[in-house]
Amino acid sequence: MKKLQRLGLAEQIPESRIGCSVVLNPFADLYILKADNTAIERCGLCVLDGSWSNPGRLERAVYRKQRKLPTLLAANPVNYGKPNILSSAEAVCAALYITGYTELAERVMSKFNWGHSFLSLNAAPLAEYAAAESLEQLQTIMESYF
Repeated sequence: MKKLQRLGLAEQIPESRIGCSVVLNPFADLYILKADNTAIERCGLCVLDGSWSNPGRLERAVYRKQRKLPTLLAANPVNYGKPNILSSAEAVCAALYITGYTELAERVMSKFNWGHSFLSLNAAPLAEYAAAESLEQLQTIMESYF
């Protein structure tokens, strides 16, 4: 996230300012869907950096609009090919893509040498997740890939 901050694509905010933002949390009950784009447009998208290194913090977190990502494969050099262990940048990209902000998602990934790999590795599931109208559809799509 530091790189995205330096490039003006993200900003660090205190937790007290999260408000109505859509918060990416791997322990949330609900998956992100394209219908969440309204909340993202109005209030923003929030990722808690370092969430994989301190998962207990997120298990206890209480935010108004928490969403988890459907299964995707990491393409970052540390966790390449591992399901659901995404970098913060990959998580932001996936959430943006699924909610219809594909150009912004591609712009985020273009800032990383391996960014194109994330989009190509997950191209088919991302496209189908973005088209899902309901949680049931999203789960069916996820099961067909993973």
